[in-house]
Amino acid sequence: MRYLTLQVFILLSAAIGLLLMSGCAPRTRIVAAQPGLEKKTAEVDTAKRLENLPVEVLLDKGRTYLEQQNLPLAQLHLFKALTKAPGNIELYQLLGELFVQKNQWGKAKTAFAEVLKLSPDDPSALFGLGKVYRLEGDCAEAGNYLQLARHLTPDNPDVLTEMAICHDSLEQSAQAEEFYLRVAELRPMNPSSFNNLGFHYLIQGAYPQAIDAFLTGSRLRPEDRLIKNNLAAAYILNGDEGRGLSLFENSIGQAGAYNNAGYIYMVQNRWQRAEAAFVKALELSPSYYVKAAKNLDYLRRISAYQNTQPSATEGVSN
Repeated sequence: MRYLTLQVFILLSAAIGLLLMSGCAPRTRIVAAQPGLEKKTAEVDTAKRLENLPVEVLLDKGRTYLEQQNLPLAQLHLFKALTKAPGNIELYQLLGELFVQKNQWGKAKTAFAEVLKLSPDDPSALFGLGKVYRLEGDCAEAGNYLQLARHLTPDNPDVLTEMAICHDSLEQSAQAEEFYLRVAELRPMNPSSFNNLGFHYLIQGAYPQAIDAFLTGSRLRPEDRLIKNNLAAAYILNGDEGRGLSLFENSIGQAGAYNNAGYIYMVQNRWQRAEAAFVKALELSPSYYVKAAKNLDYLRRISAYQNTQPSATEGVSN
């Protein structure tokens, strides 16, 4: 059986959209328009209304907008609360979570650190710092904060999930699996629990176990395209191209399905299968020409290079 190293799997995930659900919100892009007179009047009106709102209401609205991933409105209410109650623990926690969603790691760490100044054993702030360090790629430092958070809240699924992701990043598969399984026990009706477990098994090359986990997650949330795409990749990696292509086709179309299959075969060094899949994608959809053609060109250049460098590609074992 061919299996992928973590580094190769990260490249594969980025290319075809596999997803590990860590609770991170997607990046929000805000496009500013030129303000007209009506907008300026509305902004003045909004500022006046916010000024009259008590801190508790501002925090409640900020929290709600944060949960809805409406980051501009969340920031508007939380920043106004900051002018009224600069020493509020809950406010700094919410600001930290806001900055995490905005991928502003430094500001997030500062906000969580403010919480810990006021309440040194606050598990939410410890978790927040651990998550930020993990997102920055410093799993060793992340582990320090996550261990403290786990000590205070031993069976917190969010803490255990972050610890599992860190162990996977450090290639400590046994510890990662232990935490993923525990999260699935704690949240048996949450499809993300089984998606993450399946993703872990994919990294390990345990494709049948990955399929079982993704199937469980997909049954819990049949409309989730991301879990279905992970399941499709698991089927193809396990040698069941028919099922994998069928699932990919349902979410991204037939040409996209073959393009994804080609990329999976390419990172496995299965050059002939990869080329056949890319050619099929080109035949099926002229509108897909650019993406599939680029993959095919890249494949041929890599294949030609390997013919002169037999050991050039690392990370794939038979």
